Amino acid sequence: MWVPQAPARAGDAISLRYKLHWTDREPYPSPLATCVATRTGRGGMPGQPRTPGVTKFMVEFTGGPLAGLPFGALPEAALSAPRGRFSYVFTEAVPDGVAGHWRAQFDYTPEGSEPVDIRLYLKQGDQTLSETWLFQFRPA
Repeated sequence: MWVPQAPARAGDAISLRYKLHWTDREPYPSPLATCVATRTGRGGMPGQPRTPGVTKFMVEFTGGPLAGLPFGALPEAALSAPRGRFSYVFTEAVPDGVAGHWRAQFDYTPEGSEPVDIRLYLKQGDQTLSETWLFQFRPA
């Protein structure tokens, strides 16, 4: 947000200089892991009856501190939404041979019919490992 030194009045001309970067990568990359994929589907456990209205999310992250996690370390999915509930939450390394490629998987059951913002990031203890993924969910 730009705030001029003096309040703007009708008829005033204000000159601003700024730079926008339109690229597929950040010009100033974060040291955190980045989100590389989001997938959604029917919630519930495969082979079990599916509860209507539950959505499964699979969100993948790569890079940053995830690449240096010691063997056996498991990042935690930090999830939040203003309403609704999460279930079947877990993280796992993606079995593709790429160091630092992790996914978080969870089911989300909405409350109400209004859109809701879901947030997710990966952490280990108090250390944040990834950027925050944000998804606006619109219940059916």
